[in-house]
Amino acid sequence: MREALTLTIWLVLLLGCVGVAWRQAFGEAATGPYALAAGVCIGFGVTALLVQESCFRMGADFVGSLGSILIRTMGPLLTVAVISKFLHEPQIFPAFVCCYLLTLLSETILSVRLVNRWDKRRAERSSAKSAK
Repeated sequence: MREALTLTIWLVLLLGCVGVAWRQAFGEAATGPYALAAGVCIGFGVTALLVQESCFRMGADFVGSLGSILIRTMGPLLTVAVISKFLHEPQIFPAFVCCYLLTLLSETILSVRLVNRWDKRRAERSSAKSAK
C-alpha cells in the first residue's frame, strides 16, 4: 500500500512538471487539453487496477490481468478518438500520448507488484494446506 501511495504521488508530481513544460512549449491554450488527458489517463489507470484487484480476489487472475490491459489501453485510445472529433484541439493527441506513457509506467509497476503479492499469498496458502 505504501508503494502504491508513493508511486501515485510520484506520478502526480511528474504529470505536474510535464504539464508546466507542456504549457511553456505550447502556450496557455494547451493546458486544458493536457489536464483533460492527464485526468482521463489517471482515471482509466485506477479503474484498470481496481478491476485487476477485484478479479484476483475472485480467483480469476488471468482475466484480471487481461481486463486491466484492455481498460488501460482502450480507454484513453477511445476517449482521444471521440474527443478529438469534437474538441478540434491540435495538441490533444500528443497530450494523450504523453500522459498515457507516463501513467502506463506507474500502472505497470503497480500491476506487477499486485501480481507478485497475489503469487506470494497463493504460495503461502498452498504451503499451509500441504503442512496440514
